[in-house]
Amino acid sequence: MRKNTTYLRLGCYLSLCLLSSNVSAETQPVSLFQLGNASALFSGAIEGEMTFRQLKSKGDFGLGTFNDIQGEMVALDGEFYKISQKGETLAVDPDWKTPFVELVKFSQNKVVPVEKIDSYATLKKLIASELDNKNIPYAIKVTGTFKFLKLRSRSPRAAGQAQDVTEETYSVKNMKGTLVGFWFPEYLLSLTVPEFHFHFISDNRKISGHVLALQAESLNISTNKIKQIDLTFPQTSVYKNTKITAATMDKYQNAQMNDQQ
Repeated sequence: MRKNTTYLRLGCYLSLCLLSSNVSAETQPVSLFQLGNASALFSGAIEGEMTFRQLKSKGDFGLGTFNDIQGEMVALDGEFYKISQKGETLAVDPDWKTPFVELVKFSQNKVVPVEKIDSYATLKKLIASELDNKNIPYAIKVTGTFKFLKLRSRSPRAAGQAQDVTEETYSVKNMKGTLVGFWFPEYLLSLTVPEFHFHFISDNRKISGHVLALQAESLNISTNKIKQIDLTFPQTSVYKNTKITAATMDKYQNAQMNDQQ
């Protein structure tokens, strides 16, 4: 009888440990590493000195760009990819440099399945309903089958050149893949893109792009709360000598309108 009681107590103890571990896995927030800031990019400070080799240890999930805006970047499962014109997707050379990147070590926890998403606005509304503290940022992963995606990449430009230029867009249909992105409170708009910002990459790693519109059949959503931001400033002469002014919501909205022309 005493032996059975011991086993019972041990079983209860292990169950509590497992329960505690699961709760911890679902609620443990992550840290964000960020190089540069959106206000600097808008102001033409588009040159950094950090390489992707150096960034490898900072996170396995995120987005960003390259020096002189040579396309955009998406990071998934520890690999970095370049979003080139028309969505052509290339593995990033470890020695390439960037003025702006946001990375976390993503923790796959609670997954929320959703069906029949008729628009990007609908998806964002659904995700927003899952965010229980909108005064902090989140890293967000969305995987599944997309009926339609309207995407774009960035055109190269020189330092100091206006950033709010019209970009060419492209679209894909019936594609399996992942949205890699973040949600930031509006009060952080000088630091980064406010609210939702997603880059898409296909499962076959051939198509990618900054997301402008979408429709989907079935998706799985997972989020990570961000507890702190490790912000690093580029140390290049371009960054030093650029007159950086704070971004505004109008600036972001005008850029997005230009993107979708």
